[in-house]
Amino acid sequence: MAPPAITVLLIAVTISFGLVSTSSYGEQPAEVSERESLKGLVGVEVLVEPFAIEIEELGLNTPRLHSEIKQRLQKAGISVLTERERLATPTAAMLVVRVDALHDRIGRYFYSTELFLTQRVRLEGNEVSELFAATWRKPGTVGVVADDNVKHLEDQVLRKVDQFIKDYLAVNPDRSKNNRRLRKP
Repeated sequence: MAPPAITVLLIAVTISFGLVSTSSYGEQPAEVSERESLKGLVGVEVLVEPFAIEIEELGLNTPRLHSEIKQRLQKAGISVLTERERLATPTAAMLVVRVDALHDRIGRYFYSTELFLTQRVRLEGNEVSELFAATWRKPGTVGVVADDNVKHLEDQVLRKVDQFIKDYLAVNPDRSKNNRRLRKP
């Protein structure tokens, strides 16, 4: 097993390389095909993968973040579905949030945040077989955050949710109009 200092150095180099290779891609709008895959979705189920216990103890709460994401989607006019409702739709779309974090034992977390949408799809020419595939993705934002600032991870996730909303409304403009009508007194 490598000494802790070497392990931390290897992690830092890996994350630095990841930042260089993904930073420009991670901030760009979704590719046209990704955005188009959102067209006509009746809604999405939201899944926030549970955070590590130590992250929860520092203030990043899985149920609270799940609730915040649902509220943002609903406010934008995007239906949030239960599992039963999702499975009854043709696409069975699920918005998945994943946050991976590794503590370096000196007061920092190396992290990656990812947001992606899975849908039921059919292979072209094969009308019988269906599978689930990620059709829209905001790849992992990689970074380092101090123990006392894990709220930053939540901010990273919510930025990705806002990008999903923007992409969804770009191909479903009727949702945005319906939402405005609902807010008028």
